[in-house]
Amino acid sequence: MAPPTNESCPIQANSTLPKNFEEFDERKTGVKGLIDSGISKIPELFVHHRKVSLETAPGLQVPIIDLESIDKDEASYKRIVQEVHQASVSWGVFQVVNHGIPKDELDNVIEKIKEFNEGNQEVKKKLYSRDKSNKVRFLSNLLQSGAAIWRDTLVCSFEGSLDPTEIPLECRDAIMKYKEGISRVVDILYELLSVALGLPPDCMKSMDYANTQIFSHYYPPCPQPELTMGLHMHTDISLITVLLQDDIGGLQAVHDGYLVDVTPIPGALVVNIGDLLQCFSNEKFKSAKHHVLASKRGPRMSVATFVAPASDSEKPFGPSKLLLSDENPPLYKEFLIADYNKTHHSKAPNTTALSYYKI
Repeated sequence: MAPPTNESCPIQANSTLPKNFEEFDERKTGVKGLIDSGISKIPELFVHHRKVSLETAPGLQVPIIDLESIDKDEASYKRIVQEVHQASVSWGVFQVVNHGIPKDELDNVIEKIKEFNEGNQEVKKKLYSRDKSNKVRFLSNLLQSGAAIWRDTLVCSFEGSLDPTEIPLECRDAIMKYKEGISRVVDILYELLSVALGLPPDCMKSMDYANTQIFSHYYPPCPQPELTMGLHMHTDISLITVLLQDDIGGLQAVHDGYLVDVTPIPGALVVNIGDLLQCFSNEKFKSAKHHVLASKRGPRMSVATFVAPASDSEKPFGPSKLLLSDENPPLYKEFLIADYNKTHHSKAPNTTALSYYKI
């Protein structure tokens, strides 16, 4: 079914609504600022006229992998590796439980991010920027095919060094504590993924592929969720993305031509296979398409940790040579991560940066 047109669902015309993205951006108050202004209808620039037409499959469930017995014995370890392999081949997304980060730490970072987003507007305005050289920045939205998304984001880039005092005081300690826990989880995941590919356990970790950026997302309740999106359909450009979501939900992944709800599980982390791991594995593992629905419920919070090689690495990236053979030739050309990132930001809509390097 086609999304409602402007005629069938008119957009409120008043001074509280920005007329274009530039005007919205200049306000530096984000989507939360629109809600605070008392709007009952969303601005035209948020209306997505092209929506995903896939059906939702209520009977399907994203794989859930329990890491509790990872050190118990060899049989348990092999079982977990097999589960990671199967999920990475068939789904490109899975959830992990008993990963080592206490639930109260997860709950705390969600709560502190909420406090930041609902706190002093002047603090957010000072951080508002699209300059990627800023290690810590607050921004809103991403234009895709002409439509903005219903979301505000605090970015903390840990590539190289980051002065913790740059992080807003409201969530500084929580984010730094969460970063420590996520680093340990990434080490575990890199080992499991390496072994699942038939590589040495320390393969991915030893290649310095663990540069992280933490994107803390705030999705305000939306008065017209059927017209917009929390995040458009995409695949991640990372090696892996580790996502913490609250209990509201809205994340959906594509599997076998259907949309599948990634149902929130208390204490769980969602793991997305990114395009770079699809390349590194020579398509043994596949990145998963996913999007986020807007909702009248909320606010919804999530924390996405993107893990990838350093953007300034001078080492060419491509399929692991340990996986290649005459029977399994490379499917992608080697490239520099900096060039890959530039391709991502300049690519045509509905394409991936990775597709430009396909052999």
